[in-house]
Amino acid sequence: MKDSHGIDVAEPASAHGPGRAPAGIPLTIRLGEREFAALVRIARHRETTAAELVEQLVLHALSRADVPPPAESHPARKHTTYEEATAGFRADSGVHTAPDM
Repeated sequence: MKDSHGIDVAEPASAHGPGRAPAGIPLTIRLGEREFAALVRIARHRETTAAELVEQLVLHALSRADVPPPAESHPARKHTTYEEATAGFRADSGVHTAPDM
């Protein structure tokens, strides 16, 4: 992938490998040009990449965040068993062939 200045841009990366999000949850952060430039300057100053810096920041924030209780969820309808679903059908009684014409 290339950015607007023709420089090769690596795919998103994490400690789990390129293009993989921790715990399988993808995260997209959209920054303006000034914010992105500041992020890159900070990352270079810390001798890391912007992707690693963002990952560290997000993981740190998640470690301090309150976890909400699980949502109440109920199935939309009662589970239908195979026997209930097929109760109105009868078994095939052998091989059916088309009549000769």
